[in-house]
Amino acid sequence: MCSGTANADAASDRELLPTNVTPLHYDLLLAPDLDALTFTGKVSIRLRVNESSSTIALHAKDLDVTSASLASTLGSDATATAATIAISQEKEAVELSFRQALVASSEAVLTLEFTGVLNDLMLGFYRSRYTDSQGNTKNMASTHFEPVSARYAFPCFDEPLLKATFAITLRIKDDLTALSNMDVRETKQVGGGLKEVAFNTTPVMSTYLVAFVVGEFDYVEGHTSGEHNGRPIPCRVYTSPGKGEQGRFALDVMIKVLEYFADVFGIPYPLPKMDQIAINEFQIGAMENWGLITYREVALLVDEATTSSAAKQQVAYVVSHELAHQWFGNLVTMEWWSDLWLKEGFATWVGTLAVDQFFPEYHVWTDFVIDDYQRALNLDAMRSSHPIQVPVKRSSDISQIFDAISYSKGASAIRMLSSYIGLDSFFAGLRVYLQKHKYANAETVDLWNALSESSGQDVGQFMDLWTLTTGYPILTVSESDDRSQIVVRQSRYLSSGEAAADEDKTQWWVPLRITTSNSADAPTGDVLTQRESTIALPSSGAEWYKLNKDTVGIYRVNYPAGAIANLAKAIAAGGQLSTSDRIGIIADAAALAASGHSRTSEFLTLLKACQNESEYLVWGEIAARFAKFQSAWATETADIQRQINAMCLQLFGSVIERLGWEMTEDGLANRLRALSVRMAGLAGDDKVVAEAHRRLNEYLAGNKQALGSDMLRPVLAVVVRTGTRSDYEKVKQFYLDASKTVDQRLAALSALGQTSDSELLDDALAFTLTDDVRRQDSHLIVFSVSGNPHGGDKVWAWFKDNYDTLYSRYSVSTRHLGSLVEFSTKHFIGADKAEEVEQFFASKTTATYSRSVEQTIETIKANTKWFETDRANVKQWFTQ
Repeated sequence: MCSGTANADAASDRELLPTNVTPLHYDLLLAPDLDALTFTGKVSIRLRVNESSSTIALHAKDLDVTSASLASTLGSDATATAATIAISQEKEAVELSFRQALVASSEAVLTLEFTGVLNDLMLGFYRSRYTDSQGNTKNMASTHFEPVSARYAFPCFDEPLLKATFAITLRIKDDLTALSNMDVRETKQVGGGLKEVAFNTTPVMSTYLVAFVVGEFDYVEGHTSGEHNGRPIPCRVYTSPGKGEQGRFALDVMIKVLEYFADVFGIPYPLPKMDQIAINEFQIGAMENWGLITYREVALLVDEATTSSAAKQQVAYVVSHELAHQWFGNLVTMEWWSDLWLKEGFATWVGTLAVDQFFPEYHVWTDFVIDDYQRALNLDAMRSSHPIQVPVKRSSDISQIFDAISYSKGASAIRMLSSYIGLDSFFAGLRVYLQKHKYANAETVDLWNALSESSGQDVGQFMDLWTLTTGYPILTVSESDDRSQIVVRQSRYLSSGEAAADEDKTQWWVPLRITTSNSADAPTGDVLTQRESTIALPSSGAEWYKLNKDTVGIYRVNYPAGAIANLAKAIAAGGQLSTSDRIGIIADAAALAASGHSRTSEFLTLLKACQNESEYLVWGEIAARFAKFQSAWATETADIQRQINAMCLQLFGSVIERLGWEMTEDGLANRLRALSVRMAGLAGDDKVVAEAHRRLNEYLAGNKQALGSDMLRPVLAVVVRTGTRSDYEKVKQFYLDASKTVDQRLAALSALGQTSDSELLDDALAFTLTDDVRRQDSHLIVFSVSGNPHGGDKVWAWFKDNYDTLYSRYSVSTRHLGSLVEFSTKHFIGADKAEEVEQFFASKTTATYSRSVEQTIETIKANTKWFETDRANVKQWFTQ
């Protein structure tokens, strides 16, 4: 199937603005009042008139358009005032009519005046609070426009294809700072204690990338070397007052990565400066606005003394991800949201590439396997998943596709393709793509054409199968008698079990990458393109063979029992399989047990082979899979629960005994200590619990050496789970202490949901809706309670009781609301629970988060089936 054809077919069904005019340039003046929390504005839009018409429609949401006029550029001085100004709430548009028709093939200037409110929704032009050095609460104003919220700030043509240039001016108080995409052209006083800050005109860009921020800020600054950009790029990281130095790590990353991307992409960064700013209240991790990237504080700020190594790595990644967007998304923009993956999948992959370049000690490509790759496979194994290229009809659908398919599966598809054609050919194709479509828009077919040109292969022919089709295959392997050959058969993998015939029609292009104990570092180039194929193993007499070297291909592998036993021996022996391969084997075994393709006892036996594992990233996958198993068996008898708990203690307690508590210079080893403390402590290891309480008391008494930065989060969780009300309250107070860094405070907030006290669980959930918890952070407690064996029913009851409040808070922030739905329900086991959840949402307006509801119900049903199918199998395994 041709991706261009698919997009063309879908485009005819999109809800778009009329095409009678096209925007060319915006002159925008905004005057925000941070005390009254309102703003006034005036925008003049130069239009190309495509066809004669007396009406103009453009987007506007929650704006009061007070006047509209139209001036021709054909030489006439006459200005026509709009005969009618009609606001359509349903279409989120303002429709203007004029008494005379516009002249086709001409230009005109449309001028509108309007007022609006600085909302508290974390989108559009909104307010957020911060505390100054004197302890006063103040407001800043900032923007978040992706995907369709520029219309909250000014009337505009709010579609990615309708690119234009922007000249932005902000009228603000003298003592405030204004930032926007471009550098400042002019600042002038206008009286009344106000000034106007006018910015230089942007390149052509989409409305969702426009940004401006007003407030009091500190900053740190530097310049790139200019080696690959042709000139040094001025770089700044802005923060609320008093936090400037916490931006220095992100500044250093930015300076390095901007030059690196200019080199590998073959195009210099095109704007005159690069600013990043931490916004106190921000609904997602970060937003790639061209030249002014906005971040949640925890995604940008680092305190070298207290920030954990995991949080520091995340800052490096998020900064790299957003800088990648300056090329993928900003310079070349997807033609429509159906191709969201073109920017998000690429930024995920390229951001990881950059972190690996500058922080090899993080082993981020292995981390990718336990994070993005597994997240993609877990979601895409559901019937309620969607293709990477997903048809999007209306604005209410757009936010729902900002998920693990667009980001993580998109990035995994790129990783698979680049490993197949080689990085040199891949980057050569990217440079062709960027040069051809810079300052314009593109579709997936444009990328395939560029990569086909660079590689000499018809990339679209085999990659369309991955981007236009939901799901991925399971490869079922059988052996010849002498094990010199294997038969590999592909079918669609579903987490709920076998796919029906009408669900299993795709025959994917699957790079097999087979290795054996005699050729561990030399994967074959075999590719499966049909339903079934017989493959000769690359060497005879090998102790083991493995498909999918380094877990690059997007598929699961179901081996014969003997083959998986041999792989388990190789894992136990150590040194024979790469870290990514060990992770892949564990993840496949767990997923296939859950879906019924193998038995859970086989997965548990495999885990026993991992007891001497030394790598943190492998233990991370073990912990995630074991936690899912514990959750699915949460309704089992107390005797089996004790044995499951004992296995957790056996696995992770031994790691603590081996590594001890003291931190070292090895960041990943420190994370393994922390992970093991959390798993063993929450499972009730007496020694770990006692040491956690002792060290936290010392830490709070002033001995900062008692807990390393990586150990604080798990210790807080263990102390709250096993402690008293007094322990809970002191962790809560730790969160409320504004002098603590954001990373420390969020660790404490998450820990509150781990209490085993019923009344304190109620307190923690109630706390999420108080003014002490920022709206962006409320999900942290909900997620924590949902994973707490004492909290499952509590969190669902809380969600139902507070649904109206939650909907009013987050209905426009659909990703946040969808997460709350998921966290409140997906831990359930039982057909009755699935029905209860389904009935609750049946009477709700779920248009903006319907995918989350569907996926949650499907997860409950799949986990229930897993438990009921393998309950006896697990009981027998523990008995033996």
